[in-house]
Amino acid sequence: MTTTQTSAAASARAEWRAIAICLFITIGAFQFGFDSSYYSGILVMEPFIKAYGHYDSATGGYVLSSSIQSLTSSIINVGEIAGALSSFLVDDIIGRRGGLFVSSAFVVAGVIFQVAADNLALLIIGRLCLGYAVGLISCLVPLYVADCAPARFRGALVSMYQFGVGMGLLLGVIVDNATKDRLDTGSYRIPMAIQLVFPLVLVPGLIFLAPESPRWLLSKGKTEQARSALQRLHGNRPDLIESEILHITQLIEEERLVEGSWKDLLVWNADGRKAYLGMALQAWQQASGINFITSYGIVFFETIGITNSFLIQIGLYLVAMPAVWLNQYTVERFGRRAMLLISTVLVAIILLIVGGAGTATVKSLTLDRTIVAMVYIFMCVFNLALGPAVWVVTSEISTGPNRSKLMATSTGTNWFCSWMVTFTFPYLFNTDSAGLSAKVGFIYGTLMVAAAVWVFFFLPETSGRTLEEIHVMFQQGVPARKFKTYKLNDMAVQAALDDKEKPHVTEIDNC
Repeated sequence: MTTTQTSAAASARAEWRAIAICLFITIGAFQFGFDSSYYSGILVMEPFIKAYGHYDSATGGYVLSSSIQSLTSSIINVGEIAGALSSFLVDDIIGRRGGLFVSSAFVVAGVIFQVAADNLALLIIGRLCLGYAVGLISCLVPLYVADCAPARFRGALVSMYQFGVGMGLLLGVIVDNATKDRLDTGSYRIPMAIQLVFPLVLVPGLIFLAPESPRWLLSKGKTEQARSALQRLHGNRPDLIESEILHITQLIEEERLVEGSWKDLLVWNADGRKAYLGMALQAWQQASGINFITSYGIVFFETIGITNSFLIQIGLYLVAMPAVWLNQYTVERFGRRAMLLISTVLVAIILLIVGGAGTATVKSLTLDRTIVAMVYIFMCVFNLALGPAVWVVTSEISTGPNRSKLMATSTGTNWFCSWMVTFTFPYLFNTDSAGLSAKVGFIYGTLMVAAAVWVFFFLPETSGRTLEEIHVMFQQGVPARKFKTYKLNDMAVQAALDDKEKPHVTEIDNC
């Protein structure tokens, strides 16, 4: 075993409490994944189609129009946008942990509305409530983990958000597969009701296990509560805890010298650049068309003639899991920027192949299998970096007095672009509209080519840096290509960082 590996194991043993708490908090990501995948399944269930579709005399059966598919699938993204954009207010008033209590309450309300719905209006209200909960979760979970995770494991632990999403996606399809043959409304109401499990698990853990973010507590002048929170995270290590309190307090005082505002995000300065990078990165993630797989995957497979679409979808989420786990290593070993560049290039190639397959005039089993294989590979390479690493980078560049605002705007962009993909896909794909079918791969593939170019020229490398170092480099206007090797040359700033980072020096040197 190498010295680095030994050091990593020793660090993990010393910080097992903080690691365990961060892992637990990522349970919130299950909610997002489950809702995306279970809803894709119920769109092809006969009881749901009868409840919300219309009778088509041409086919002699009930069908869901493109407009109903689009509205009911994408309306959750409207709630997610609202949740993400308001997360900074919720965070400022009641904290990261407090915001997760609020998200749990909205999950419960959303489930009740959806299960009880006997008309489209109630279904939409339920979807909006769930969307608001997911919007809060998507901002507050990465922020909480970035605050509380040991510096050495921060990238890997933030990446676990995507793993939670992936597990939720898998669970949603498994539940759908178990209820799809029911002839009553239980076929879709049971998957809706299952979502109550997530707040029932998360809330007790928030009460008895997870403390509030020490950074947030110290920003509100709650020093004793912050000390208790740090003790729960790090154990009975008085020297480390007092050093952390001093370190975080000094940082907060420095941030208060420059009062944060929304205006800072609208001009090209350090925070304006952070806002641009975070929003662009989240937009590129959704430009991959990932939502056409998670929101319409089963519909997609059935439309192109694939049988056993539910089992195909289960397999799709299973094969993605190893890539998510591999990301925990690669994002730290090779860096965020390099892995994102590899991921976007591979996704672009795969999507263009799918688009090319869609141009075939004669359909065949071999062609269908080729498309399915490409979608499987797509999920693997997407989760290798483009899925999880985006959340890592946006949480890391959201530093300084506008941290919550930066995270809110970048995540809000994600949900807005997610809504655009979810809303437009039925109109692009279905035969009652544009009828592109698999040729939609050309659209998303071209966007991914542009994404790869953008990552190469504009995305800075943040691995191996503390949040404070990242903040200073943005203030100094360090070009993206120099982030990885840049030496902080402002001696006063460097001295301050050295004083504050003493508990973390070993971790940084060994990354």
